[in-house]
Amino acid sequence: MNKYLLDKDKFNEFYELYLYSFNREDSKHSRDVFKERFDHSLVYGIMNGKRLGSGLFSIPFDVNFHGVNYKMNGIGDVMSAPEFGGRGGAGSLMNAALTDMHQNHVTLSYLAPFAYTYYRKFGYEQVFDHSIVSMKSVDLPRIANSDHGHVERDNIKNLHDDVKLMYLGHNHLGGVVRAEWWWDHMLDKHNDYQVVTAFDDNGNLIGYLIYYSVGTTFYIHEWFNQNPLSRQLLGKFVTKHQSIFEKFVYETPDPDFKADILDDPNSAKLVVKPYMMARIVELSDFMERYPVQVSVLPKIYLKVTDELSWNNHVWELSIENGIVGFSIADDATPDMEMTIQDLTKAMFGYRSLKSLRKYGRITGDDKKIGLVSDVFVQEKPELIDYF
Repeated sequence: MNKYLLDKDKFNEFYELYLYSFNREDSKHSRDVFKERFDHSLVYGIMNGKRLGSGLFSIPFDVNFHGVNYKMNGIGDVMSAPEFGGRGGAGSLMNAALTDMHQNHVTLSYLAPFAYTYYRKFGYEQVFDHSIVSMKSVDLPRIANSDHGHVERDNIKNLHDDVKLMYLGHNHLGGVVRAEWWWDHMLDKHNDYQVVTAFDDNGNLIGYLIYYSVGTTFYIHEWFNQNPLSRQLLGKFVTKHQSIFEKFVYETPDPDFKADILDDPNSAKLVVKPYMMARIVELSDFMERYPVQVSVLPKIYLKVTDELSWNNHVWELSIENGIVGFSIADDATPDMEMTIQDLTKAMFGYRSLKSLRKYGRITGDDKKIGLVSDVFVQEKPELIDYF
């Protein structure tokens, strides 16, 4: 057993370090929500005498990447007590968690960084962005009432199972396949949020919106539409709050602003912010089951530099009739060279190999770089969840 894995009886020590490290206030709600995450995680820690010096969660999830299901462990609550800082405790726990992922055949890992440069040392790279769209109430678009369908409003604790199924049906760009415990955790954590559901004339669910408010600001947390009717119904629901709130904010995982759809594109303000990072833990599995975008590719040799020894190889990549061949070929002369971080960007669709070549991030044969670039998805990934 990994010497850094904590027993479940260390909850109090872990929770106390969490409160101190992130300057959080204790409450029954906070403790209960944190305990849910603790109980479903691999919990790592290093004791400093009688107190916990460093700790982190490694939370098992599944993700849907363009129709392919991959195991993913989310790293969360990386922390060290100030008296234990500077001793490499968090780094030791990160390496231990990654080694365990490898042994448990976990393909990917995501995390929310406190410092991008720090987590790049462990092979993580920025691939998820969020767009924050803000509008003043007076600038909200005019949306006509519809003669069809209707909406229903409720507390998020009463979320319908159909909403969960709709999320799964729309989540395919690398987002979390939410297990029942994770749904329960989210609903408990955001127990003051509201949900509004849209239905067509036959009573079929066609969209939903999760929202909350702080002061005079209306925040949209999650929004899915199945067709234009649901967009109209839910959009009208939002604008009906125009007399109650001064400002409306929607944080979306879609980096495409879509300002051209508004009557006045300048009526909305946009901030695109880096959101979370990803790491390829098992490159062979990610590539062999990858949703390739071409059916044929001649043998091409990629040299991948990675601190994880099982990824740090020259690889032979080929595709025949849509079937990927991917094997270690350390004796071959590479056609291109890249770090695991730049390969992660390309494979996730965040930045193409062709673009990375222009910025000098990768080296090699331009023609073959172009061929491999076309293998990967070109649509940017999307992630709503946070851990």
